Amino acid sequence: MLLPGIDQYIDIHTHISWNYPHIFSIKSLVKPGEPETFRSINKPVSVGLHPWFINEMTDEDSLKLVAEASTSSQVLAVGECGFDLKKEIPIAHQEKVFLAQLMIAEQAQKPLIIHCVRAYHKVLELISLKKTTVPWIIHGFNHNEQIAGELVRQGAYLSVGADFLKVNSNIRKSIKSIPLDHLFLETDEWQQPVWKLYAEVAKVRHIQEKALKTQIFENFMTCFDKSRSGISK
Repeated sequence: MLLPGIDQYIDIHTHISWNYPHIFSIKSLVKPGEPETFRSINKPVSVGLHPWFINEMTDEDSLKLVAEASTSSQVLAVGECGFDLKKEIPIAHQEKVFLAQLMIAEQAQKPLIIHCVRAYHKVLELISLKKTTVPWIIHGFNHNEQIAGELVRQGAYLSVGADFLKVNSNIRKSIKSIPLDHLFLETDEWQQPVWKLYAEVAKVRHIQEKALKTQIFENFMTCFDKSRSGISK
């Protein structure tokens, strides 16, 4: 499995092809047909079917590609997948596709990266009901302390993105409540390198940036290296 160096900044979820030697990034391939292109990228990736692209006519083929790609050592995680209640796709169908990808992640024994918009109740329901053996990473987390606490108690990791830079954002207000050993940082579609988030989070949390890098490196190794994780729920 591809692993970061302890001195690298880890960008746990991005749609951008970064090319900095001191950044270890996981590129997300989530559109129909994208998962089969991972070999041409020659970098760490995650593969999944994003809820924006769910289509009953093509879901079966898309999920088959995700399952096939998930067995590669270049594919570090499954997703992003999940729920988006701003879309008109029935939540029952979103759940069906999500659970199919959870099963793929379980079979591959790789973390699940989750997209969640206005559906934290559903994610909390499923994470408490499904006794999964793989970590769940909530990408782009931007909610309050209560939701953060409930997710962490269920073992989830919270990945924080550019919303943190907005002074009045929920995540800006709740960041101090997130245990550092359940935290990741990401760029998603933000056009700036992830080290800018490291600097700002370290400042708000009143810790050295190097200490934050070391902790997130440890989080990665615990979350992604099953030989070290001892994950059991």
